[in-house]
Amino acid sequence: MSKKVKAEVKSTTPKNTASQAPAAGAQVVVPDGSSIATKIQGKEMYLFLGALFLTCIFVFRDFLTFEKVYLFKDIGSDSLNIYLPWLTQLSEAMKDGVPTWSFSQGLGQNVFPLWLGDFFADFIMLFGKERIPYLLAYAEVAKVILCGVVFYKYLTELKLNKLTVGIVAYLFAFSGFVIMGSSWFIYTDEALYVAVILFGFERWLNHGKIFWFVFGVTILSFLQPFLLFPHAIFLSLYIPVRYNDVRPGSWSKFPVFILKIVGIGAVGVAISAYQLLPDLLQYIESPRVGGEARLIEKLKAQPIFGVADEFLRFTTTFRAFGSDMLGTGSAFQGWQNYLEAPLFYCGILCLVVLPQMFAGLNKQQRIAYGIFGGVFLLPVFFPFFRYSFWAYTGDYFRTFSLVFTLLLLIFTAKALDHVITSGKVNKIVLGVTAAFLMMLLFTPNDQFAPAINTGLRSFAALLILVYGGLLIGLTTQGNSKRYSIIALCCVVFFEMFYFSSQTVNERDAMTGAELKDKVGFNDYTVEAVKYLKDKDKSFYRLNKDYSSGLAIHQSINDAKVQGYYGSASYHSFNQKNYIKFLGAVNVLDPKDENATRWAMGVNTRPLLFSLMGGKYWLIRRRETQPGNFGYDSVAKFGNVAVYQNRYAYPFGFAYDTVLDEQSFSKLSIFRKDLYLLRGCVVANDDADMMSAGKQFNLADTATGFSMEEYGKYADLARKKSFTMTQFKESDIAGTITLDNPGVLFFSIPYDEGWKAYVNGKEAKISKVNFGFIGLKMGAGKSEVKLQFEPRLMKKGAMISLAGLAIFGVLIFLNLKKKSVDAEVA
Repeated sequence: MSKKVKAEVKSTTPKNTASQAPAAGAQVVVPDGSSIATKIQGKEMYLFLGALFLTCIFVFRDFLTFEKVYLFKDIGSDSLNIYLPWLTQLSEAMKDGVPTWSFSQGLGQNVFPLWLGDFFADFIMLFGKERIPYLLAYAEVAKVILCGVVFYKYLTELKLNKLTVGIVAYLFAFSGFVIMGSSWFIYTDEALYVAVILFGFERWLNHGKIFWFVFGVTILSFLQPFLLFPHAIFLSLYIPVRYNDVRPGSWSKFPVFILKIVGIGAVGVAISAYQLLPDLLQYIESPRVGGEARLIEKLKAQPIFGVADEFLRFTTTFRAFGSDMLGTGSAFQGWQNYLEAPLFYCGILCLVVLPQMFAGLNKQQRIAYGIFGGVFLLPVFFPFFRYSFWAYTGDYFRTFSLVFTLLLLIFTAKALDHVITSGKVNKIVLGVTAAFLMMLLFTPNDQFAPAINTGLRSFAALLILVYGGLLIGLTTQGNSKRYSIIALCCVVFFEMFYFSSQTVNERDAMTGAELKDKVGFNDYTVEAVKYLKDKDKSFYRLNKDYSSGLAIHQSINDAKVQGYYGSASYHSFNQKNYIKFLGAVNVLDPKDENATRWAMGVNTRPLLFSLMGGKYWLIRRRETQPGNFGYDSVAKFGNVAVYQNRYAYPFGFAYDTVLDEQSFSKLSIFRKDLYLLRGCVVANDDADMMSAGKQFNLADTATGFSMEEYGKYADLARKKSFTMTQFKESDIAGTITLDNPGVLFFSIPYDEGWKAYVNGKEAKISKVNFGFIGLKMGAGKSEVKLQFEPRLMKKGAMISLAGLAIFGVLIFLNLKKKSVDAEVA
């Protein structure tokens, strides 16, 4: 190029806009520090990967060597009480194909929803339930590394210098949301999938390529479709801000651009429909969303500009300086708990350098980024906007913490890039920033001060000063700049390693030895369950007077891990009819959101347990006296005694007496249990089922109760029982012979996915006993078949296939267009 042409190009280049940024992946010349850039040019990714791997090895070393297992007994007990049981349950179910219905979750539930959401979990489940605990840490390390790599690729698309890209991507990989969230597993998935979406959007914005954006939306939809809502809010602001960066003079084309991005995003959602539609159905029907326990009305009624209370503001401030600044794990002393409190930590460097960002922007960009940041500051100060962000379904931060972390990192990347490329720092702003941060650290309310980890606070204060000095060092020349760059990388590395180690290792985790010892889920329940399975091939449910979990919170999902059928279930979205029944018989309050998740089942109600096919009771406590309820000792394994119920009801049996729900609700708790042993409860408006048996006289409930009467009721039920000839959890067949018409009751929670066939013809399934399957039966012998298929699964599969077809066509057209453009060029 001639000197004249060079001069013309230089004179027509607009100043102080995003178009000045170097091309993605280009080497930025750093004044008087360029020798460092020259030496590492082309090797930046390798150095970055080395830092990621090295940090992960040191932080997770005890878990990678199996000295510890990535399952936590502290406040992170969900890893032991929900996640491991869920993986074990699905791992076993996958041996027979696609998981659909499981009787080991509560009294039975559709387990297809959320099955494919965590692709890392799906992979490790293939190795069998015995290996799952050992592979958890490796899966989390893989996600941490991928978070860093994908965010690195994303920042590269922003056309930032490689030093900035490496530092900020590293901060994301070891941010509080990723590292602390890794012990709840799903949060690392979310962070990774959202990073893919951001990278995919930038590929579309900069190069017109759609694959990664569609892929990112698809995997996030698979994970949890509800997450599309808060992240759509984030993208609705992020997209115009980035469009303004890249195409500031093309606003007339923005409406078409938005329609295209919405369209390709919809393709991504459509591809996930196979999983997404059943997931959404489960959400809508769950007690927490569509049931009596929902929080929507309560949270929507809060004042819009009601300010966050002082304790929440204190927690928000200190958790920005470190995830463990107010305690680690169960020792956390901030607002709510360790997981659900604000979690904005992504490096002290972010807090120090972020205000420098606006110096590198033009006026239009300052306005755009100012609005972008301001909108997401509102939920920090005014909780109502945070409730809105979470669609009024919960009072916690969670996904908002991720979104705010992304905002901080994007702003940090802009600021650090400006400092490095321009060699300028506004020292007044830097001084004010450092002073303000110090004030926040050392002037908390005396009431809350004892919650602070003073050692971490001192370390954070030191880092503020060090980073301030290093930023000034980046404005120097020669060796001072070189040493400042090296020191900055080293300090960032040390900070994230130190804070991450605190979060991961200063927790009460299971040890490798505990997996093998006769404790926890490997206690003597295992031998007892094996004995019963060998001895008794019929369908039955099992009760325990103890929990096998080792965490601080009681484990009630033991059935999933230890391979038996029980009645308890700890699940975010318990089966709605199961909860309705438990509420109707006063086992729990259906309006209590916590109770609907921690559903203890009928374990404490012996008569109801018998009704549900409860045949065995495992006892460890001396004070438990099962003999008082008709149980006989049959075996003992270690400290576990096995008792058998003489009065257990069959899986299916016929009632000849009915009672409407309104009348039933007037009975006392004990009379409710007693009535269900001999009569069926039918919905008030179900005239057809009310005619299936004789009407019960409420005066009969005044009669006394004895074990002799109890035995008569059980014998009568057995005489009219369903004889099972085939049993798979979603495919059941058998026969029943009745002298008189009646209601065939199955202890299966009612779900519209169940279909019934009597003598080869489809029969109507009614909801009886407030939430169970009931069939109106005539006299004589009948063949009965029950089959379950998750609702909307097939429709979702068709939409997914259509989405994949559209995606394939779009990829083809995209590649064809690029080929034509290349030929023209």
